[in-house]
Amino acid sequence: MSIERQTTPHPDRRSQAQQLRNWDQLQEHRAADAPVRIHTLGRFGIQLNGSAISLAQGRKQRPFEMLKALLAFGGREVHAELLSQALWPDVDGDVAQNSFDVTLYRLRRLFAVKDLFIMQDRRLTLNNELAWVDAWEFERLVNHGEYLVNRSHAPENAGELIAHSDRLLHLYQGPFLEREALNGWTLGLRERLRSKLLRYILDTGHVWEHCKDWDIAIRLYRKGLEIDPRIEAFYQRMMICYKASGRTAEALATYHHCSDILQNHLQISPSPETSALYDALRGGISFSAPPPPGSVNPGGFPA
Repeated sequence: MSIERQTTPHPDRRSQAQQLRNWDQLQEHRAADAPVRIHTLGRFGIQLNGSAISLAQGRKQRPFEMLKALLAFGGREVHAELLSQALWPDVDGDVAQNSFDVTLYRLRRLFAVKDLFIMQDRRLTLNNELAWVDAWEFERLVNHGEYLVNRSHAPENAGELIAHSDRLLHLYQGPFLEREALNGWTLGLRERLRSKLLRYILDTGHVWEHCKDWDIAIRLYRKGLEIDPRIEAFYQRMMICYKASGRTAEALATYHHCSDILQNHLQISPSPETSALYDALRGGISFSAPPPPGSVNPGGFPA
């Protein structure tokens, strides 16, 4: 892939980029030194000082449920009452408070890391200087990725964007606490992380379309469809990329796949925009691309 430097970055932008890079490196060093590592994306797992903690023993389940709920509510300054309502919805008053206190005591004993769990004014925090959490790292990477995307339309840093995307996609092993589907308190963060990733894929794919690197864009959109095969915008962008790279047959096949998925999952037909792309492809007519990904809500579907 050949990308030429089109502009010289302004000194202030170079300074901002270096500051952000330094901050990123600091966060990575902290993560490497953290005695506790917690995985929540696609699976739930815990490492303490490099060794996995067994999650199978029955007496440990309630403390681990508290940890999951704490992370689902953000992990920082989560009120004890909110956690109690999530873990003991049918218990009130002193009984709920006692259950909370006992469970927190057991959770602290499981890790035996001083100041890992900080309780202040009945608000519980997981100390991010002692614990690395994949969901937190994911959000940090997405935020940095947005910065890279915003400055990559005149891309001097294509290699950095590719490496960053690979790292982000590798980290996302599946939905947040995927096996906790019955616990409604997991849904908010699960959907937020999913939406952030889909938005990042759409926006980054558009960068590569802008650079006419169709294969990279197509690979990203395929990854988006692995995460959620119902997002019609990904099919639209793939059709455009295939057409632009002279692979009309694959563009047409993408439409048929889209139609099958939407019918099987949602009992709907492709949108007028997608159908118009298909008709133009069949007729050999050149077309303008639909609005770029920034105008599509990845939490839903194109109208």
